[in-house]
Amino acid sequence: MSKVIAIANQKGGVGKTTTAINLGAGLARKGNKVLLVDLDPQGNATQGLGFDADSLEISIATVIRKMINKDYAFTKDFGILHHPEGMDLMPSNIELSVIDTELISLLFGREKMLNTYLTMIKDEYDYIIIDCMPSLNLIAINALVAADEVIIPLHAQYYSVRGLEQLLMTLGSVKSNGLNPELKIAGILYTCVNNQTTSFRDIQEIVKKGYGEEIRIFQNYIPRSVRAEEAPSYGQSIYEYDAKGKVAAAYRNFTDEFLSENGRRQR
Repeated sequence: MSKVIAIANQKGGVGKTTTAINLGAGLARKGNKVLLVDLDPQGNATQGLGFDADSLEISIATVIRKMINKDYAFTKDFGILHHPEGMDLMPSNIELSVIDTELISLLFGREKMLNTYLTMIKDEYDYIIIDCMPSLNLIAINALVAADEVIIPLHAQYYSVRGLEQLLMTLGSVKSNGLNPELKIAGILYTCVNNQTTSFRDIQEIVKKGYGEEIRIFQNYIPRSVRAEEAPSYGQSIYEYDAKGKVAAAYRNFTDEFLSENGRRQR
């Protein structure tokens, strides 16, 4: 049974795209069929996997527009790109930025267009990972409505913690308003960590005290690394670009931890 995982945080620069790509690659390396949906008009995941976002004729914007127009006459692989590391990609580009306005104009079902699409194709995949944009607009709400679970990458700094409450309130609203009452938080993942600093330990204490009883905080965290920042320019995951590095090891351990919860599929 397919699982849809949204990687979400309304704050930019917290490692959402890096996590989406490397979790996807990690799951694919374990034999799972994985689709990464780039839901950011900046197209960072698309470019980070080596595709030219600006030259795309078909993107997630194309598909959502088809859902708006109730045009369901297309194949399941429509617009999907295939990456050498074994995952599929539904790409994105700047065209997605106008879709939010088109959704606002709808009277009914505007929060469920992405879910409609993913329901059509999800039996083709074990995991669908959505790389969300750094905002909480209608496009982001579509991701939360379509998702089974949310992973929250959290930059290990104080200002990121302050923004966490707003995201949690949005997740609560999605559930309480009946848009996706079964939505769960898979956990909080610390990113860009320098574990030698007292500030990281302070952040851990703040988050554990404020949210640890209700939300899982992953034991594994992602260290800061120049190599991880370089990998997207080569269109590769960290597993290919720096297989023996500390970030590859961290994402490998995180993927195992993610899979271990509730007996997830691990081939």
